[in-house]
Amino acid sequence: MISGESVVKACSEVDQYTPEQMVNEFERFFRVQPAICDFIVDITHESGQKIQELSLFLSYMVFKSLEGSPAVTTPTVKPDDIEAAYRTTESWMEGMIGAPDADLQSAIVQSLQHETEPYLLQYVISELNEPLQSGAELNDEEKGEVFFVLKTVISSLCNKGRVIEIG
Repeated sequence: MISGESVVKACSEVDQYTPEQMVNEFERFFRVQPAICDFIVDITHESGQKIQELSLFLSYMVFKSLEGSPAVTTPTVKPDDIEAAYRTTESWMEGMIGAPDADLQSAIVQSLQHETEPYLLQYVISELNEPLQSGAELNDEEKGEVFFVLKTVISSLCNKGRVIEIG
């Protein structure tokens, strides 16, 4: 499991990057994890630039958090890993959608308690609830789309498509 400390450390490091360092880091991310980057570009190509950029940035932050975590090796994800994680995430989302509106938030909170990477998912959720750099806010559908993408990425990198129980 990636610790909250690793997530905070990654955020702190990235906050200090110059624009040139950020470009270099993204190039490295694309080189090291091409399947993840291809997946994000493919799945978000019709969603608009802000969704694609946010999904790529948050995926980079997940990757950076993994790299900074002691005793964790960051695997190079293969397309098959992403496909398995996608199916797992799809099943998880269907379970969440099946919950009555009043119980949805409770179901998500309860599910996160059984999650293998709660700090990464909490980071993603907190970022989705913040305004973008432009000041714009995501609507619920956009938040759901980015969350789906990131849950798949986290599962690909950390769990190799492991099934996550609900409730």
